[in-house]
Amino acid sequence: MLSEKPWKPFDTLVVMALLAVIFLLGIVASTIGQRAEATETAIDPGVNFIFYVVFCGVIWAIVHLMVRSRGASWRTAFGFNAPRQMSALLTALGVTMIVFPIAVFLRWISADLMQRINWQPASQQSVQMLQTTVALAPQIYLAIQAIIFAPITEELLFRGILYPSIKQQGYPKLALLITSVVFGALHLNLMLFVPLTFLGLMLGWLYEKTDNLSASIFAHSLFNLANYVWAVWGKQAT
Repeated sequence: MLSEKPWKPFDTLVVMALLAVIFLLGIVASTIGQRAEATETAIDPGVNFIFYVVFCGVIWAIVHLMVRSRGASWRTAFGFNAPRQMSALLTALGVTMIVFPIAVFLRWISADLMQRINWQPASQQSVQMLQTTVALAPQIYLAIQAIIFAPITEELLFRGILYPSIKQQGYPKLALLITSVVFGALHLNLMLFVPLTFLGLMLGWLYEKTDNLSASIFAHSLFNLANYVWAVWGKQAT
């Protein structure tokens, strides 16, 4: 069971503000990508990668300030000092092996329902880029973003701070629901909303079960790795 964390109601507002910024930047990036595709203008993947890494670094710095302001350490605030580390990681591996095929199935159902109402399902821009580019550098950039930076950043905000801060205000079920739904919506892809919301639920359960954010980060990273391999394999198969 998740132990008491140092977060206060104000921390909920800070994280929601950060997520709002991420949401707006995602909309801007999506708009730029669509315009670039329409005008056949190339976007430098190296510039995108540097911006993404710097932005994640800023978020990590803000999280560090939040941790220090509560008189805590990263180990205590996120359960990195929890016992049975290997057990937590093995649990994360097992959860990922169960979640990934279910998420694929949910994605297939979402795409089918969208087509039935004449909405065109589309993959995320990063996946589209991965499937269309033949250059090695962009593929490496996307791998680092998806497998390392995204899981750490998103888990710190969603499961690390937002989930326990809402739960400790007396709303455990609402905390899990809100963090999962916002997590699914933040990726700005209707076809992926349901499978990513399901992933968010399972990552929240995993953090609650292990009391160790390393488990959620590891599972998230494995999930993204599986999707990355799936996208690359799909490109090579065509």
